[in-house]
Amino acid sequence: MYDDIISMQADLQAGRKDYAIATVIKTAGSSIAKPGFKILITGGTVIYGTLGSPSLDNVVLKEAEKVIEKNETKYLKIALDKDNTTSDYAMNTTCGGMIELFIEPYVHRRSMVILVESFNDKLLDALKALVSYTGLTPEVYNINNENDSKHIMESDFTDDFVLLITKTENEIPYISHFLIKKPRYLAIVSSRNRFNRDMETVLREHPDADKNAIKCPAGLSINAITVKEIAVSIVAEIIMEKNNNNLK
Repeated sequence: MYDDIISMQADLQAGRKDYAIATVIKTAGSSIAKPGFKILITGGTVIYGTLGSPSLDNVVLKEAEKVIEKNETKYLKIALDKDNTTSDYAMNTTCGGMIELFIEPYVHRRSMVILVESFNDKLLDALKALVSYTGLTPEVYNINNENDSKHIMESDFTDDFVLLITKTENEIPYISHFLIKKPRYLAIVSSRNRFNRDMETVLREHPDADKNAIKCPAGLSINAITVKEIAVSIVAEIIMEKNNNNLK
C-alpha cells in the first residue's frame, strides 16, 4: 500500500535530507483519514499523503517542521470541532470527530569533514578517536587526491562541520570554496601568519568573502598544549556549535 513512500524515503536518505513521517493512529467521527494514513514532509513541503484537506495538512506540516528541528517525536490530536478544548488543534469543520497522529523525525547524521594532506597525522588520529562521541560521522579527504578533491567540490556540506588540518598553500582553493558554500562550521588549524597569507590570496580572488566565517585557530581557548588536548578543544567547539543550532 505504501510502496511509494518507501522509495521516497530511500531517495531522501541518499540525498541526506531531513524529513518526517506523520502516521494516523486513531480517528473518530467522519474523518476521511483512517488509521495507517501517512504523510511525508521534507523541506517545508508535504510530498506524500493527505488528511483530506489543505487546512489539516498544513497543521501537520507545521508540527512536522518543529519535530524535524528538535529531532523529537510528537503525538498530535486534531479536533474537527472548533469548540473542542482537549486537543492540540481545533478546526472549524462540519464533520466533527478527532484525528490522532504520531510524527517521527528522520534527521540524517551530520558529518565532521576533515581535510588533510596526509593520513599520517597525529591530530587526525586524535580527532577520529573523539568524533564518535559527538554523534557526527567523520569524513576525511586528502586535498591532493584527485578523486577526493572532486568529491569535496561537488558535495553539499552546508549542514556539516568542516575542519582543515592542511599545511600548504594547496589549502587556499578549499578555503575559498567553503567560504562561498558556508558550512555549519568552518575552521583551520594553522599559524596566524600562514592563515593571513592564505586569506590575502583568497580575498584577492573573492573580495566579498567573509574572513570571519572561518575560525583560526580552530578550537576553544582552553590553553591546549598537546595534540590530544588540541583535538579536545576542536571537538568541544564543534559540539558547542552543533547544540547551539539544535542539531543532533
